[in-house]
Amino acid sequence: MSSLSAATVKLALSGDSVVLRGAQRGKQAPAERTLSLAFISAPRLGSSKKESADEAFSLESREYLRRRVAGKAVRFSVAYTTASGREFGHVFVGPDMARDNAALMVVREGWARVSDAARGKLSRSDTSDDDRAMIEDLAEAERFARDGRRGMWDETAKAGRPRLVAFEADAAEFLAAHKGRELRGTVEMVRDAAALRVMLHLPHAHQMVTVALAGVRAPQASEPFGAEARFNVELRLLQQDVKVRLEAAGHGAPGSFVGSVAHPAGNIAEWLVASGFARVQDWSAAHTADPARLRELEREARAKRLRIWQAEAADVVSAADAFEATVVRVVSGDTLVVNDGGSDREFQLASVRQPRAADPTTTGYAELAREALRRLCIGKTVSVHVDYHKPAADGFRARDCATVRVRGDDVAAHLVRQGLLGVLRHRHDDDSRSSNYDELQDAEAQATAAKAGMHSGKAVAPAKLADASENAARARSFLPHWQRSGRVPCVVDHVAGGARFRLVVAKDAAKLTLVLGGVRCPRAPGRDGEGAEPWGAEALAHAQRHALQRNAEFEIEGVDKAGAFIGSLWLAKDQSLAEDLLRHGLASVHTFSAEQSPHGAALRAAERAAQDARRGIWADYDAEAAAARLAEKEKEKERAEPIAAEKLAPRTEFLDVVVSELASAQGRFFVQIVQPDAIAGLESLMAGLALDAKPAPADFAPKAGQLVAASFEGEWHRARVLKHMPAKREYEVLYVDFGNSEVLPADRIRPLSAKFSALPSQAHEAQLAFVTLPSESFARDYANDSRDEFRSLVEGRQLVANVEARPHNGPLHLTLYDPELGRPLIEKSVNGLLASAGFAIADKRALSSLHNQAAAAKIDALVVQARNSHRGMWEYGDVTADD
Repeated sequence: MSSLSAATVKLALSGDSVVLRGAQRGKQAPAERTLSLAFISAPRLGSSKKESADEAFSLESREYLRRRVAGKAVRFSVAYTTASGREFGHVFVGPDMARDNAALMVVREGWARVSDAARGKLSRSDTSDDDRAMIEDLAEAERFARDGRRGMWDETAKAGRPRLVAFEADAAEFLAAHKGRELRGTVEMVRDAAALRVMLHLPHAHQMVTVALAGVRAPQASEPFGAEARFNVELRLLQQDVKVRLEAAGHGAPGSFVGSVAHPAGNIAEWLVASGFARVQDWSAAHTADPARLRELEREARAKRLRIWQAEAADVVSAADAFEATVVRVVSGDTLVVNDGGSDREFQLASVRQPRAADPTTTGYAELAREALRRLCIGKTVSVHVDYHKPAADGFRARDCATVRVRGDDVAAHLVRQGLLGVLRHRHDDDSRSSNYDELQDAEAQATAAKAGMHSGKAVAPAKLADASENAARARSFLPHWQRSGRVPCVVDHVAGGARFRLVVAKDAAKLTLVLGGVRCPRAPGRDGEGAEPWGAEALAHAQRHALQRNAEFEIEGVDKAGAFIGSLWLAKDQSLAEDLLRHGLASVHTFSAEQSPHGAALRAAERAAQDARRGIWADYDAEAAAARLAEKEKEKERAEPIAAEKLAPRTEFLDVVVSELASAQGRFFVQIVQPDAIAGLESLMAGLALDAKPAPADFAPKAGQLVAASFEGEWHRARVLKHMPAKREYEVLYVDFGNSEVLPADRIRPLSAKFSALPSQAHEAQLAFVTLPSESFARDYANDSRDEFRSLVEGRQLVANVEARPHNGPLHLTLYDPELGRPLIEKSVNGLLASAGFAIADKRALSSLHNQAAAAKIDALVVQARNSHRGMWEYGDVTADD
């Protein structure tokens, strides 16, 4: 036998043929040669394109040899070469020449036989002694296999599962049946480092498929490092048993799939990325078990500049690029501003884009995205991971892009999952992307499958908000509704100054300007940074930091001449922003408006706390000097008391009225003043409305505050629109001549001719002077009883009313009398009767009580008597006291 050479078995072609690979020298690919095992013949496998030519037991024969020699170091010698150049020889898988002979192993197990040509050599004289001995050993091994009925010599054995080279099954059904399952397979060919031909060992057949490795993109053989990458994959996987998971359909020929391939030594995709032979592929990374692991391995390979990263700078995120901060403002659906304790920084969410605001089909989703981001982040502590910097281009300024998380959850992924943001598609060589890009892609796939948000194909119209502060008249039309509502939920959309805000009331589809009542803030700087008073900038910054874009509640006390509402803003259940500004020394109490406010005492207490601590505007506060100034003011007040007493004397303005509508359980109502001319004018107006019954134009859509003609029980009346509900094509209106309100469909509303607007509104909003009626918040069981008692005293009757006070832009304060009394005794008034019956509460802060303190004292005495006698709502004690 000739001398032996060393090689590695690349693969077994059949049960009697192998491909040998020599040692690698430098960067050159090692030499390869095909060697057939001398003197034996195994069943023939068909070609790689035609499995029907497979002979019986051909695959079993090949598999036996593959498992014993593929990928192993062997020694070999060439025995002879045919005229066609085909080499035959001997292969040894171990040091024992007799035991480790590959041909003897295959024949002994019954998967090959001695060839006819070899048997003929035994009778020839020119056969060498070594060949003769080898052939005799093989013949003895064949007899052993036949006698033992091994392999193909077992007459009871049946041919195994067929080998299916072509893929003729339905790819979708095949994927559905096997997706995510762990399948046994053998790697038959390495097309390139990230695409393998694998024979899957299924229960019914051995099916050939092409598997593109999920999550990675490797260079082609013709590209730099492509041949080296394929060679290394062949070394590790070719003809090795692996575990395959199919995850998605591929883009190639039938039988192409995307999946993962795992060898006992590890995951080949992770090895390729870690070794710098491949980069992470975005679209398929979502189909891997751990895309974050792939991203981390890619970052490490880039940092080391391995192979494909040799020409690129390392991408290592420094500690300065990851930090915690508080979200102080949401600019749009994909942009926010954070503060980490120093200055504000603006970030765009990495690798996402909001719906186009200029596109009518998506502009509504842009607003929804901004609102969803606001609800999710505003005022909360978030973690910010800066992913990349986007330079200025195409008229857009430069931006920092980051992954932002709230309690560990990626806010961008949350909005993408709701269909409110889209995911950017990056080039495969563009590494400026989100560090959580795989989750973003997975979230978008979920949103698309669920047809969520903008993936639904439905357009969403942007919200239309009525401006309640457009002018004073419109503001007054909203005033009764919001005063009756108490605290109204809102969102602070803009902060114009320390005490001036722009609010959005979603449930009423309205926006308004609110000025904090009872306080005065220093003037904030203008857009040019000029015109500010001392501490004005600090007051503005404080209001912005604590109120901007926050959920809040407002409470209305009145309206100013420009249409701005005056009242309180509550950031939490008991957190008044006005008190907070005062407590920090960023505002002072406005004496007159604080006296009108129900929260005046709390405002003064907050101001005193700031003065004592010398905060803000009170930094130079001198308590003794302030006390001296206060004493001087008291003296001036004493000197002015006769004049003041004359001005605050009880009003005497009697009117004949009819109560036309009870508006609320707290004693608000509407009255009509009985005047012959007014009654005649109203009757004439109603008759004219009936004759002027022209249908409304198709595009008629009145706005809040607009006067219209509305049909009530078949008759047309003047009404003012309080609220438009376009989704239901309905309007909430107030009948201005009677005071009642209701919700109407659009077909019961029409334009009001200008000639019907000249007559003033005949219904005047009023409230009982000196008292309020119990509300459900503290006397739930008696609110309806007090309302019923009030109705029984006024309904269907003409009364005499004394106007005790006329607040600016507020309801009249009236004392109601039965005209048959003769003289107006407060104890016999409707106000007094309700107090005496235990169905009213004295309101000492009411403007009417300040004007007529004597009458207010009498009403208070009646309330005390009712409480002591346990009448009405005082039946079981003081319902206004704390438990």
